[in-house]
Amino acid sequence: MSLTQKTINFISKECNCSLTGKTVLITGANSGVGFKTAETMIYLGAAVIMACRNQKKAEEARDQLLADYPAADIKIMTLDIADLSSIDAFVKVLPEVDVFVNNAGIFHHPHQLTKDGFELIIGTNYLGTYYLCEKVLPVIEKWNREVVYINTISIVHRSAHVNLEKFYSNRNAYSRSKLCLARYTNHLIEKYKDSNIKIYMNHPGISATPIASSIFGGLHTLAKIFPINSAEKSSLSVAWILANEVPVGSVVGPNKFIAGGWGYPEINKKCRRASQDIEPLLEFSAKEISRVHS
Repeated sequence: MSLTQKTINFISKECNCSLTGKTVLITGANSGVGFKTAETMIYLGAAVIMACRNQKKAEEARDQLLADYPAADIKIMTLDIADLSSIDAFVKVLPEVDVFVNNAGIFHHPHQLTKDGFELIIGTNYLGTYYLCEKVLPVIEKWNREVVYINTISIVHRSAHVNLEKFYSNRNAYSRSKLCLARYTNHLIEKYKDSNIKIYMNHPGISATPIASSIFGGLHTLAKIFPINSAEKSSLSVAWILANEVPVGSVVGPNKFIAGGWGYPEINKKCRRASQDIEPLLEFSAKEISRVHS
């Protein structure tokens, strides 16, 4: 379960920093890229907060990490981004952190709804994350410390289209949710450019995780033939951002092979459509939240 020698070598060469004394909060940290992000943060010396919906799975993940890093400082917080009331409760007890990574997301749950009645994929990946950011960032802005804030998008946002009149269509819901998140994050980058918050986007590329396997098929088989990232390799974007002088507002992730699907992290060219039609999306999002949640 511990980091591979290739990963350790990459961290030593490209992410050579100490996070001792820093606290990193990661949503959806109990599996996949989120779990491996937690591990790389622990390896670099950070205290880690795992903000997860399923507490049993979070505890199991923490036990796995402690088996390899017995001195690690790992805490668990309850957060379900598909439940606006859970987000409210989470923000009320949020401790000060140095890094906040919005990693949690889902892919294939057609025709299901969130607790608040939104289509589940859009309601989790975009509206839930939107609401979390809207609640968390004003709190962070009051802290007397610099905070790195990272929203996780996906390379598939580049092929998405947003029609606000058909916002909750199940067709291409995942890619659409990530394009919405990219547009919203570009708004946040501008809004908080003169604050203590440094905002970035990252993406995992095509990674052998349950979400990516749902999108692209049998990745574990394809990985034997094509260059496809492991969850561990895809998790290195956060460490790379923290260790290097990455311009605020950058998109960081694999940038090799098929449209940025593979490789170690680097700065990616921003998608043009992620900078378009932001204001209508913001107005729509605020109305949708106020419609179901006061």
